[in-house]
Amino acid sequence: MKARILAALLLGASLSTTPAFPHGGMVETSIHDGATLSGAPTTFTLSFEHESAVTTLMLMDANKKMFAVDFKPSKAMGKEYKIPLPQLAKGSYTLSWKSLAKDGHAMPGAVRFTVTG
Repeated sequence: MKARILAALLLGASLSTTPAFPHGGMVETSIHDGATLSGAPTTFTLSFEHESAVTTLMLMDANKKMFAVDFKPSKAMGKEYKIPLPQLAKGSYTLSWKSLAKDGHAMPGAVRFTVTG
């Protein structure tokens, strides 16, 4: 019985190991999730480890009001995107996006932040 359990665990471990693929893993965002900012940010920068495309980007406040962002999503690949933000008042915001890696892997991301001044 113990041998069968051990064999099942080893088989499960070997099946769960997969080779690393070059997904566009997030390296850094200029606004960190949960940040409290004394001034409103004017830009948002996304940096990826591998070339990726930002296909969707949305900015909304705590009341779910959407804000227009001067960014045209595309499938053009890059490692860094600097996105201008509209003028933001004091309050809480969520900036969310979807990116697409060269291998077709889609990845969502979001940062929530508060502007206090």
